[in-house]
Amino acid sequence: MRTSLLITGLLITTSFSMACSFVARGPDDYRNDTESLVSSKNADIKRCYDAALVNDANVGGDVVVNFTVEKKTGTILNPAVDTERTTAPAELGDCIVQAIDGLVLDPYDRRDGLATFSWSFKANPPPPAEEEI
Repeated sequence: MRTSLLITGLLITTSFSMACSFVARGPDDYRNDTESLVSSKNADIKRCYDAALVNDANVGGDVVVNFTVEKKTGTILNPAVDTERTTAPAELGDCIVQAIDGLVLDPYDRRDGLATFSWSFKANPPPPAEEEI
C-alpha cells in the first residue's frame, strides 16, 4: 500500500531579544532552517503514519503541532498537538510530537521561534479492479 505525506502551512514568528552575540536569522531564514530541521524526521513521521495504517487502512487527516525553538540552544521545546486544528487520530499526533521533540537547530538563534507545522495524511485508494475481457 502506498501512502502520501504532505507537509503544509509552516508558520514561524519570532520574539526579539536584546542579545547580540548569537546568530540572528531573518524570518524567512528562520522558517527555512526550521523546516529543514523538522524535515530531517520525515522518515520517522512516515513510520508514524504507517503504524496508524496497520489499525485503519483508511486513516487520514491533518496533524497540527505547535512548538518553540529556544533561543541560545536551538532546541525544539514543548511540541504539542493543536487539538482544535488536528483531525487525525491522537496516536498519530503523539507519535509526530515524539519524533520532533528535542531536535536542535544549529546554529541556534538569538530569538525564540514560535512555530506551527501541519502534516496532511491521506491513504491512497486501492487501484481500480481490472476489467476482464
